[in-house]
Amino acid sequence: MRTAAGFRMAVTALLAVLPALSGCMKEPPDPGSPDDRVVIVLEAAPRDFDPRFVSDASSTKVSRLLFCALTTFETPDLKPALEAAAEIWPACGGKNVQGNAADECSHWVVRLRPDVFWHDGVRVTAHDVVFTYRSILESGLPSPFRGDLQRKISRVFEKDGDVHFILTAPVATFLADLTVGLVPAHVLEPRGGLAATFGDEPVGCGPFRFVSRYGGQKVVLERNDLFFKPVSPRYVVVRTLADEATRVLSVMAGSADIGVNVLSPPVVARLAEDPAVKVLHGPAACTTYLTFNLLDPRLADPRVRQAFALGIDREGIVEDQFHGMGVVADSVLPPMHWAHADGLPRPRFDPEAAAALLDEAGLAPDPATGIRAQFTLKVTTDRFRRNIGVLIAWQLSRIGIEVDLLPLELSTFLADVRKGNFELYILQLPEVTEPDILRWLLHSQAAPVLTPQPGKSRFGIPDRTLVPPGFTQLAGPLAAECRRRWWPRVLRQAVTTFVRGLTGHPAGIGNGNRSFFYDPYLDCMLDLGFLTTDSARRLDFYAEAQRIAARELPVLPLWHEDNVAVVRSDLSGYSLLPINRYAPIVDVQRRSSIR
Repeated sequence: MRTAAGFRMAVTALLAVLPALSGCMKEPPDPGSPDDRVVIVLEAAPRDFDPRFVSDASSTKVSRLLFCALTTFETPDLKPALEAAAEIWPACGGKNVQGNAADECSHWVVRLRPDVFWHDGVRVTAHDVVFTYRSILESGLPSPFRGDLQRKISRVFEKDGDVHFILTAPVATFLADLTVGLVPAHVLEPRGGLAATFGDEPVGCGPFRFVSRYGGQKVVLERNDLFFKPVSPRYVVVRTLADEATRVLSVMAGSADIGVNVLSPPVVARLAEDPAVKVLHGPAACTTYLTFNLLDPRLADPRVRQAFALGIDREGIVEDQFHGMGVVADSVLPPMHWAHADGLPRPRFDPEAAAALLDEAGLAPDPATGIRAQFTLKVTTDRFRRNIGVLIAWQLSRIGIEVDLLPLELSTFLADVRKGNFELYILQLPEVTEPDILRWLLHSQAAPVLTPQPGKSRFGIPDRTLVPPGFTQLAGPLAAECRRRWWPRVLRQAVTTFVRGLTGHPAGIGNGNRSFFYDPYLDCMLDLGFLTTDSARRLDFYAEAQRIAARELPVLPLWHEDNVAVVRSDLSGYSLLPINRYAPIVDVQRRSSIR
């Protein structure tokens, strides 16, 4: 019988010969010693480090180690906290960010900490902040944040050493909009002004500075001794290993120290038995969900969507496939989120009730095959996710819904869903932080196409370009407030949208509502939640929004997977945050280096 120690020796030997087997490709040795460096393993190589351009998960994780921001969501409670900013207040009322005067204020002031420095030793100033935001808003650079920030920010300028933001309207998301990483004006301005980019040597203000990059295989970072908080590791090496088996071997052999959400749950369950490794898991701010294309007349019937919800054994999937490391979802917002609503309907598995709803909706089973309806479900090609798709398809087949699984490469998959080219798809929201994500996902004017869709269901009939469909038809406990506060805003916004459209500015509020759902009362709740700064009042609006979404199910929240970290046992100090980033790496120490 092979012992655990013997198995690890075999793994180490295998890793030693892997370079020879792969064509003797040599890479520079890792800097320092094992005592003063930490090796992080990622599934995919970061594409860019510049925080103005990052959109994929790997780039975001590495960029956040290099660049600081005014505020951050890397907190235990998902509420934005000050980072490079020392103070933020509304100029209209003169109160701090917790004051009540901010609800009608469109002018905010940010004061920086005096102890924030760029990696080259130059102090971060208000001019850098203005340069960062102007480069996104005005330069034409292909920033994924540009459209959203243009809808919210009218002007940014410096005065008396502070940064002033003039908003297009008072919004509650302002602190969240300040989480974009800052870039140094003194480095980029001489290279081309607002449109300049870093090239191969980014200069940030985060806890680590860039040292080198070896192709798509690894990135080397070194501690920023000027950072305004203590940083333990001297070096961080970010290694990309696309193959899961190689990631497992690396962690077991000790050539990688930390991997978060890079191994499938069955593999993690087996690794937990290895004394050289410890497994950490905790609640995550991510949501896996199923989206229905409501332009399909069959899916436009809420009874059919409810039947899907009853026909999928979400609890069984979490227990068996994720080994209990997660919870079944009743909302897009995870349970630990401050805006998660209490008392939502508890998800249940009831195939008989599902079949009865399908009968009511007119989808009777075919006498010969038992099939009631046939749909195509798009998923990614990730093996674990594809297998879950297979399981869901089998469960739905038991209520007469035949599902053809269509696995697609991620780029093709995302291109299809962004255009509304699907019947069903399963995707994950990886960072559910600001509750305004509900507005992006469910608001009528966040659909991929705002003009009418002829020949489709009732959800394709209205024109969403200027006003939310049926905005004068409101019914609900807060309808009076909608008429008082929302109606005037809708009319003003319609005029603004029309004028901005003439000048080429984006209409709508994004393209997250790929189900094409609309409900005027839901639109009102989402807009009032977006406009109301007081967190207690926001809770009321988002609770109503979640109740409507739970009843109508334009998207079906499936589960919230835990964040799962596999960490070498000789490391201490690493902790998990609800969002899957590596900020806690600053506290990591190797026990052999602690004296």
